[in-house]
Amino acid sequence: MPIVKVERPAMGSLFQIFLEGDDANSLERLGYETLARVDWLEQQLSPYSPDSDISQINALAYKESVPLAPNVTALLARSRQWHIETEGAFDITAGNLVRMWGFFKQGIVQGDAISLPNSGVLAKIVQNIGWKCVELDETHQTLRFLSPEVELHLGTVGKGYIVQAAADYLREQGVERALLHSGYSSVVALGAPSNTEGWQIALGGKPFFLNNAALSVSSNDETTITVNGKRYGHLFDPRTGLPIELFGQVAVIAPDAADAEALSTAFAVNGRQWSYNYLAAHPEFTALFSDNNESGH
Repeated sequence: MPIVKVERPAMGSLFQIFLEGDDANSLERLGYETLARVDWLEQQLSPYSPDSDISQINALAYKESVPLAPNVTALLARSRQWHIETEGAFDITAGNLVRMWGFFKQGIVQGDAISLPNSGVLAKIVQNIGWKCVELDETHQTLRFLSPEVELHLGTVGKGYIVQAAADYLREQGVERALLHSGYSSVVALGAPSNTEGWQIALGGKPFFLNNAALSVSSNDETTITVNGKRYGHLFDPRTGLPIELFGQVAVIAPDAADAEALSTAFAVNGRQWSYNYLAAHPEFTALFSDNNESGH
């Protein structure tokens, strides 16, 4: 059967969809319809667009309760639950920290040099962010900030959420075999190509097959900044406001790409032992850690 590929720049990377089926023309048309939905979701959730839902929340939520779209309400509620389950390692309310460390911009140059954030200012932000400072009303679909330091940033879940939403749309349209990815850091596989065990991707330099599952990879050594001659990765602990040590990468396989992305970030922040304990209680997830050419499950 033919495999059709459609692609478009999105979310700071190349978003690609591979579809297998009998009618290549119909698949290509459906692929571009899906990419249009990706564009719409990115516009809704991007903190870099002043007209996005997230930007409007950040601008207004400390002054008034802001009405939310149903899908945004659901995503924020899931993010709150991830925050609880990961003991604060995953926190989309830490946009001010992202901004302070120089990552709240598009096209950051590898190794950009910045000034060390003021420790007093950093401490104030850390003390005044988190879901204790947010009122999310799921019934009335509104959000309000209780602290001026809160700023939403979906960089630790947005790609996974959008890739999963695109995959769900294809599944609703009857597609049984497809691979979707955003720069291969967030991937969803529907089924497998004919006569194969899965869609083949590279993971840690080795071939890996994905079938009816999602994958997210977090690494903080690909995008770095330099402060006083020392390199820092772009992942940090929102509980301290400080970047975590460069560690390699962690890959999470899950039924849903948003779950995979949120957990890959939290595992990187909380470390292996915490992650192993979490995985033991949640067998629906699998993780692969790599560090200094070593790996473990």
